[in-house]
Formats: sequence, C-alpha cells, structure tokens
Amino acid sequence: MVEVFPGCRSREISSEFQGVLESGWNQVAAILQGVGVGEIANLKELEISLLDDGEMARIHGEFLQDATPTDVITFEHGELLIGVEEAQKQAVEFGTSADREIALYGIHGMLHLAGFDDRDPADAKIMSLRQEELLLKVFPGL
Repeated sequence: MVEVFPGCRSREISSEFQGVLESGWNQVAAILQGVGVGEIANLKELEISLLDDGEMARIHGEFLQDATPTDVITFEHGELLIGVEEAQKQAVEFGTSADREIALYGIHGMLHLAGFDDRDPADAKIMSLRQEELLLKVFPGL
C-alpha cells in the first residue's frame, strides 16, 4: 500500500531505513483506514517521496503559491512529499533525530488524509497529540 521513493540528494536513505518507514507507514495507514474517515479510507495506494529543499520549494510554489521549503505536502490522491533537509533542520531545533522527523511527517500527512487539520490552534493540538501517539506506537525506537 505505501511505497517510499527516496528522491533526495542531500542525504542517502538506506534501504534499511526505507524498509522501516514503509513498514511503519503501512501500519499507520491501516490504522487510519480502519477508522474509515477522510480520503485515506478510500485509497489503495500511498506514494511518499523524500525530497530536498529545492524540489520541495518548487512544488510548494507551484501548488500552494509559497516557493519556500516545507516539511510535508499532502495531495488528496494519496501522494505525500517529505522534505528531508527540513527534517534535518527541525531535528536540530527540537532536539530529535532527522529519522524521527521524517517518520513523523509521513504520519502528519496521513492524518491530513484522514480529515485532521492544523490551521486552528485547537485542531493543531489534537493533530499533534494523535501523531505523537501513532509515532510512539508504530516507531517506538525513533
């Protein structure tokens, strides 16, 4: 169901870590599909691409009119784009690891597909709690 495409040049994504991501994200997708809410309930496939800042900024500008790098972009048809360089920056800022941030961004994108929103502070708090819960359940070592 979940396929990961490492398209970043700034950081090599090992096949081992790619396997961890695919396995974990498949579990998250199954959990969220089981709830049966949002776009994710009807998706047969999720494609997750790991990209550098330049490509993230280009796509962010093209589709969301903001040509700056970002952490994750979610398309309703089941495509998630994850900014690897942004994950590295935020890992330093939050005192975590880039691997943890990358895993979290995939969960965040899937929660958007499940109908969660983070524009309002109260909704953002709910979404943040849910993504942390899923991260700890599915990626306990990160």
